[in-house]
Amino acid sequence: MGETPFTIRIKIGNHEMELTGSRADVMQTLGELPKIVGKVIEAFNSTRVLEVSPQEEPEVTAEEGFPTVSVQAGTSCPDAIVAVLSTDWGRERPRNLGEILEALKVNALHFPMGTVKGRLTDLTKKGTLRRIRGEKGYSYVLAK
Repeated sequence: MGETPFTIRIKIGNHEMELTGSRADVMQTLGELPKIVGKVIEAFNSTRVLEVSPQEEPEVTAEEGFPTVSVQAGTSCPDAIVAVLSTDWGRERPRNLGEILEALKVNALHFPMGTVKGRLTDLTKKGTLRRIRGEKGYSYVLAK
């Protein structure tokens, strides 16, 4: 029988990291925490972060090109999808499920793939989104 996974989550300012593994591995890693945190802080400081006022529209900021959106905790999945697709990144071209999931993840909006798929379908049926068939499946864009 395998060992139960052991997880520790550490938050530094607006950034968070999570250590998961066997208890022994996580505890060993914690012994190296000052060196690790130093590297994490250095990495976070080298990442460009955009401050967004409530009246401004979020811009693309992440190295991967994903947008940063400002949403309240507990935002519903449909609202999060619309927020991501309302950015310049979302209007640049239709985005597929994988891109939308990654953009949500980058913004610490974690929803199961099945939930996102269902909400994309719901938003398409309501007329909020348009679904476009491409070579690799469907992509989505705001209908407005």
